[in-house]
Amino acid sequence: MDNHWKELLPVDRFQVYSSGRIQAEELKMVTLLYQPLVGAKAYSLYMTLFSENLNGATSHHTLMNQTQMNMQQIFEERKKLEAIGLLKTYRKRIEDDRIFIYELQPILKPEQFFQDDVLSVYLYGRLGKQRYLEVRNRFILTNETQDEYEDVTASFNDVFSSLHESEIRAATDSEIHQSISQNNHAENTEGNAPNFSEDDFDFNVLVRDLSSFIIPSEVLTESIRESIHRLAFIYQISPLEMSSIVQQAYFRDEQLTPYSLRQEVQRWYKIEKPGQLPRLSERRQKGNSVRKNEEELSPQEMMIKTFETISPRALLEKYSEGGRAASADLKLIDSIMFDQKLSAGVINVLIDYVLNTNDMKLIHAHVEKIASQWKRKKISSVREAMELAKAEHKSYQSFKQQKSKAGRPVQQKNVRKDKLPKWMATPKTDKESQQVSETDEKWLEEYLKGL
Repeated sequence: MDNHWKELLPVDRFQVYSSGRIQAEELKMVTLLYQPLVGAKAYSLYMTLFSENLNGATSHHTLMNQTQMNMQQIFEERKKLEAIGLLKTYRKRIEDDRIFIYELQPILKPEQFFQDDVLSVYLYGRLGKQRYLEVRNRFILTNETQDEYEDVTASFNDVFSSLHESEIRAATDSEIHQSISQNNHAENTEGNAPNFSEDDFDFNVLVRDLSSFIIPSEVLTESIRESIHRLAFIYQISPLEMSSIVQQAYFRDEQLTPYSLRQEVQRWYKIEKPGQLPRLSERRQKGNSVRKNEEELSPQEMMIKTFETISPRALLEKYSEGGRAASADLKLIDSIMFDQKLSAGVINVLIDYVLNTNDMKLIHAHVEKIASQWKRKKISSVREAMELAKAEHKSYQSFKQQKSKAGRPVQQKNVRKDKLPKWMATPKTDKESQQVSETDEKWLEEYLKGL
């Protein structure tokens, strides 16, 4: 989460402009179509800015009083409006002061909104099939210069992320595609759809995998490239998977259009991810802008990355050597995920810790007790969960040693020595680390391959 004080302060002044006249019917679209995507606070901020249009410059402190939001909230909700295509933000520095222009963007026409791969899919996920169809039918049936300012508008995938496919479920795999595909193509290009940065998808890998003899390079037009970025983001498709999809779409129709590509992606998704549906999530813990390549990650970082990306169900099935996870264990995971509101990554650490320290038994009462403790301690990341598990286990071992010294010695044959997860092992000296590095690398490779 970005800190607002680096980008925005209450004393900073702003002025609101509108890129075109916004009609009352368009405000209904903001209420019924955009509000489910950005939330009530971002919607409230938009309506406040709409009311401030052309009222002259004012401070953000006034905006805080008007919306009853603090500066951090205003900063985060503003970025949501930028990401969804409702707002553009421009900034200008005059000595030590910053002046902002908030430009309200034209609202997409209903036909455009429901043809947009990003907005329509996520609205369906938020509203559900019945409400989505009701809203869609309602709208479809009713018919100072910026050159001096720096464009600091957030892109869509800077703010939102597409959830892992194992974390979400849909009633049936075909309903969303049937519902969304009922619309005709939108021909009017007015209004702003969400824009995407290209950091999350390596287009060069896709191009290298596509043979120019099979698909001519001129087929990859600007609109096709944009569609590929959008669809890869929504459906979490890798460049190599997208390469195969592009080839299938091209061979099927002997041409490549955004619509045919979209249809092929939907066919692929129904086969590869049956019964699952993309949903919108705010991107958290953005971290450093420079990402490490996997080969640069330490074993500890690789483990953290694995816990963050795998689903708890998949982790349980990994320990079952490919067998199905027990329904009682899945109910337990559901319970702590919704009751304690722990993230999937933190739950993975909990599962790994309990299984390895309890002879591969997932003791429900023990899991619930640890989950409630971690919730009280406000554990929100995989790294925090791993550090706390290490500290708690060290404390427990120290307690057992003191108890053993104070009382009757415990016979060695009756003592069960805990088998700890690799990430809880005590760090070794440089000489020892060098000796076991190859073993650790082999273990980690096999472990991650199993996941």
